[in-house]
Amino acid sequence: MKHPLLTLFLTLPALSYSLLLNAQDGPAKEQRFRAGLTFGAVASDIPGMDTRDKDSDFEKLGFSVGGVVNTRLNPKNVLQVEINYIQKGAQQNPDSLNMGYHRLALNYIEVPLIVRHTIRMNVHKKPVDRLEIHYGASFGRLIGYNWNEDGYPSPIDLSRLNSNDISILGGLSFLFTPNIAFNLRYSNSVNQALIGDAIPTYLIRYAWNNGHNQVILMSVSYIFGGKKKKAGDDGTKAPAPATNE
Repeated sequence: MKHPLLTLFLTLPALSYSLLLNAQDGPAKEQRFRAGLTFGAVASDIPGMDTRDKDSDFEKLGFSVGGVVNTRLNPKNVLQVEINYIQKGAQQNPDSLNMGYHRLALNYIEVPLIVRHTIRMNVHKKPVDRLEIHYGASFGRLIGYNWNEDGYPSPIDLSRLNSNDISILGGLSFLFTPNIAFNLRYSNSVNQALIGDAIPTYLIRYAWNNGHNQVILMSVSYIFGGKKKKAGDDGTKAPAPATNE
């Protein structure tokens, strides 16, 4: 795929518009399916690639952009599917002698399937539904890669890169409005992104989770449409019913 971002940007608006048209049964009814967009910053690492202290520093930065479709299962749970372009990988910054730098960039098209669960809290003795936990799994397909060592691009044995990424994930969301949310998510692949000696073997130490993708994602999502809040949805006293509902 030569232009995955272009394809994604062209596909998402059309998909969102189509879903919105099909979901609306009338001005007073809540949409069965809702679509939206998400954009965020990524910090990632691959255990086993830190040759100094051998921990996870999450120094490889990137971004994620994509689309969202969800449907409400019940008053407290939402099933959500996403399709995202996401940049993962690992990086070790140079030491005091400006040596030891390496950076592995792995770019994926990823499809997370998650459940969002609302946590009701009481604020000033009023129920507020602004906090959610979410959990699920994702499948990703590798579409781009780059290995840089001490500032110079180096070849990678492609047969030792895993083309598929299967991850479990979990996180928190805070809803500023029914349409806008801030999301904090952690994911960890259950299969190795690097198979054995994909890059120089001294960088990979064989232990549990070594060679697996680890990702911290901070994102903002915007969901189109939606029904106006009913009485008491945000913990406030219900106003008189509107004449157009």
